[in-house]
Amino acid sequence: MEFYHLRSFVVVAETKNLTQAAKRLCSTPPAISAHIKTLEQELDTTLFIRTSKGMTLTEKGQLLLVKAQKTLDSAIDMVNLAADNQDDLIGHFQLGLNQNIQALRCTTLVNNLIENCPGITLQLNQSSTGKIIKDIQSAQLDGGYIYGEVPEDFTAIAIKKVEITTIAPINFDQKQLNDTNNLASSPWITMAQYCPFDKELKRKLGTNIHAQVNSDHDQSRLELVKSGLGLSFLELSLAQPEQSAGNIQIVPQLNFQIPLSFVVLTTRLNNPVVKAIRQEMNILWGISI
Repeated sequence: MEFYHLRSFVVVAETKNLTQAAKRLCSTPPAISAHIKTLEQELDTTLFIRTSKGMTLTEKGQLLLVKAQKTLDSAIDMVNLAADNQDDLIGHFQLGLNQNIQALRCTTLVNNLIENCPGITLQLNQSSTGKIIKDIQSAQLDGGYIYGEVPEDFTAIAIKKVEITTIAPINFDQKQLNDTNNLASSPWITMAQYCPFDKELKRKLGTNIHAQVNSDHDQSRLELVKSGLGLSFLELSLAQPEQSAGNIQIVPQLNFQIPLSFVVLTTRLNNPVVKAIRQEMNILWGISI
C-alpha cells in the first residue's frame, strides 16, 4: 500500500469527485482512479459506489477513511516536525474568504506559497464571517478572514479596517433615504447567518428590520439591490464603482468601519502548516511579527 494511494483515497472521499480530487492533487482523473482501483484490489473490497453524480463511500470505505486520515496526518506530522525550514513542509490549508480574492490578495498569497512553501497546497472557500467561524471550529476550514469581534478560542492577525456603506436601488428616493425612520421601515437584504453587518444594522435602526430577503454572498446582495428588492450593507470599495456605473446609489448615513482579521484556532498555533500560513499572512499584509 503506497502513501499516495491513501492520499488519493482521502481526497476523493472529501470531494466525492475524481476531477476535483485530481485538481487538488495536481494530477489527472485517470491517475486518481487508478490509485483507488489499486487500493481496492489490495484490500479486496469496494471503497466507493460510482454514480453519474460522483463517488460515494461504501460502509467499508467509511471505516477505512478514519484510519487513512490518521495515517496521513501522522506521516505528515513526522515530516513537518523534522523539517528544517518552510521549504520542506507539506500539507493542505483550507482558507475561508469573506471578500473577493482580489481584495484579499489571494493571487499574491498563492505565488508566495509556491516560492516559500511549495509543499503546502491552498484551497480557497468563498463564505461569510459567521459560517467561516463555525467551519473553523468544526475543522471544515483551517483558517479564514472574518469581520468584527474575534471569538475567545481564536487567535487573530489584525489586517485592516474596512469601510462599510449602505447601497440602495437606483430608483429609491434619495430624500426619503436621508431619514433614518424611512431607512428602518425600508426592505433590507440581510446576511441570514450570524454576521456583524446584521448586528450593526440592528444597533443603528433597531430590531424591527424588514428583511425582504437574505444572502451571505456580496455579489448576490449587490444584484438583489440592483434589481430593486431593497437596501443592503456592502464594502464601500465594491459599492463605489457600481454607483459610478449608475447601477446603485450609496446612502452614507449608516457608514461604519469594521476590523478585518485572519484567524485560526488557538489550539492549532503550533501546527507547522498553520505557523507557516500565519507567517505568510504577516508578509502579505506587511505586518511586523
